[in-house]
Amino acid sequence: MRIDSLELRNFKKFTEATFEFPRPLDEPVDSGSFHVFIGENGVGKTSILDAIAVALGVWLERVPDSMLATSRRRLTPDQKRLVAVSAGDRVQLQQAPGEMTVRATGTILDRKAITWSQSLPVGKRSVSNRDAKEALALIASAYEHVQQEQQVLLPIIAYYGAGRAWLPHNQRKQMKAKTNGPANRWEAFYDCLNDRIRLADLNGWFRSEAIERGNRGGRYRPGFEVVLKAILRVVPGADGLIYDSDGEEIVLSIDGDPQPFSNLSAGQRSLFALVADIAIKMVTQNNYLVPPEALQADDEPLPRVLGKTPGVVLIDELDVHLHPKWQRGIVETLRHLFPRLQFIATTHSPFIVQSLRADELINLQGQSVPELGNLSVEAIAQGLMGVERPDVSRRYEEMVHAAKSYLLTLDEAAVAPPEKLAAYEERLAAAIAPYADNPAFQAFLELKHAAKLGGHVNGSHPLKQGGA
Repeated sequence: MRIDSLELRNFKKFTEATFEFPRPLDEPVDSGSFHVFIGENGVGKTSILDAIAVALGVWLERVPDSMLATSRRRLTPDQKRLVAVSAGDRVQLQQAPGEMTVRATGTILDRKAITWSQSLPVGKRSVSNRDAKEALALIASAYEHVQQEQQVLLPIIAYYGAGRAWLPHNQRKQMKAKTNGPANRWEAFYDCLNDRIRLADLNGWFRSEAIERGNRGGRYRPGFEVVLKAILRVVPGADGLIYDSDGEEIVLSIDGDPQPFSNLSAGQRSLFALVADIAIKMVTQNNYLVPPEALQADDEPLPRVLGKTPGVVLIDELDVHLHPKWQRGIVETLRHLFPRLQFIATTHSPFIVQSLRADELINLQGQSVPELGNLSVEAIAQGLMGVERPDVSRRYEEMVHAAKSYLLTLDEAAVAPPEKLAAYEERLAAAIAPYADNPAFQAFLELKHAAKLGGHVNGSHPLKQGGA
């Protein structure tokens, strides 16, 4: 499963737009990929992820479990692009004319170059899947084979928003984590496109595994070992995990120091929750790839279920809560841990941009650069992200501009008639007033003032007027 291109029409702020997600040319044909959107706030990065989530919803239209209906992601009237229309004494917003459409082209199961879409016709409130018949038929056939207990490799799909681990969500009343009885394969799809991680369910999964460990004479199931391996690879310093049944909480060991999940930093919790959720989905969705008794030698260095499960994972603000050192490595870590997943993410971090390979950056505000690894963080921030002086602070940059303006004004004042000097002094004082807390800056400009104007006008010093 992957998406090669996405077309939008009248979706949110986009009139018409097309985005391409090329396959890596130097990787095996079934490899995953990584694409990252950048751009200032408000240019539509999250809206694009929302549209991709709508396209991925084709997997949830006919899932053989009625409780998954709330997990679908469909177009709604409030997502339609608005246009400003003058009416009387004011400007009003109205829905744009024409259909709203999200169209995707990609691979579903083993069928390539399939196109499917979802649209909301003018004046309608229910969506149309009329252009998704082939995709729906392929997916329905796969689900039928699953129900016949055949080994079918299904993808995982997931959408993690910027507040993924902390956003509130509806309580899960019917599909609770089980401590016994057969597992439900379809639970891998539950809430998968609602841009958040259910921490309660995550905790419940580890609690269930701890209970099962007791039933197995102190041995964890291989599925737990798979998830544990994923967590230990991605969280820096992590070297062990247990479930504390007394405190009813996950406990992660960092450099030999056990810490309950609630005591971990926001970055540690965010990484833990993201990777654990993906790995649990894989173990749930394609459990036939997990050995029944113990991980085999050929499961090293990567358990088979992690290495073979395909899918599409959307991550808004991949850098959220992560230290720059962690940002530099997160893309490659996810790429190697889940080699068949297609990741589509957004970021504001030049460190993440720097870690991308050729054709993986999608810049919504300008030209992308093929070779990002050779660029410095400063060059990325300035050339691709529009930061004028990334090498200095914003305040320092403002002080430089203020000093230049002050010196130009001094030049003008030096040749101005006496009756206008007072006005110039007021301008000089106002220009440097915000920097009265910097004595070196004030002293420098005081010397310049003294050299140009003698230091006083009508017995009053402009720097003193400015608050120095």
